[in-house]
Amino acid sequence: MTIRTLTEPKLDAIIRGRLTTKVMSSEPLPTSEIRDQLDGLIATAGWAPFHRPCGGEHQIDGGLPGIEPWRMYGLDAVACRKLRLRLPIENAGKIPQMLAAADALIQVTWLPNAPSCTEQPENACLFEPTLDNLEHIAAAAAAIQNLLLAATAQGFLSYWSSGGLLRSQEVCSWLEIPPTEILLGAIFLFHEAVGHESTSVTRVGSKLRERRHTKDGWMRWVSL
Repeated sequence: MTIRTLTEPKLDAIIRGRLTTKVMSSEPLPTSEIRDQLDGLIATAGWAPFHRPCGGEHQIDGGLPGIEPWRMYGLDAVACRKLRLRLPIENAGKIPQMLAAADALIQVTWLPNAPSCTEQPENACLFEPTLDNLEHIAAAAAAIQNLLLAATAQGFLSYWSSGGLLRSQEVCSWLEIPPTEILLGAIFLFHEAVGHESTSVTRVGSKLRERRHTKDGWMRWVSL
């Protein structure tokens, strides 16, 4: 059996070279028009595997009609700077500083199936713990990983945030994200050369990278 491998660039080098990097600036950095390049990264991310199509309620007129169980909402650098000015600083943490430096922010949501019970109590969970919903989350996470790897291959630093204030109903309404979708990741992208000549820029890496185990810490072969 012949196994096809990628050599230029090597896929394993891209995977190992992906770094979680938070780039922050106290002042908004200059913007550049790279939407075509970003569109290419996002299109590549969309080749993630998914087991089941999203529910028909998500494929609505005037919305995004794809059967994929995820959605992506992109903000280029100009939009990032505008969003920064809207956020209440006292509750935003480091997000305004990242928006001041980012070349893009991609809000990635996953699409839960409509609940089987139409009368949900006020404290109901965001989604039912069904196998279908689990598969939808996994598919959206695979799309995010594709995005991170494609970005790494093209010279971008990236930070996968759980969202913080970017999860709020107010921000989602600004970005026209339907309330039936759940944010899985706010993906910040920064060109690797960003801010090298600016004293306002700070870079923070992953706290967990050096604590990773080799595969012996999380995998074993099974003999039956």
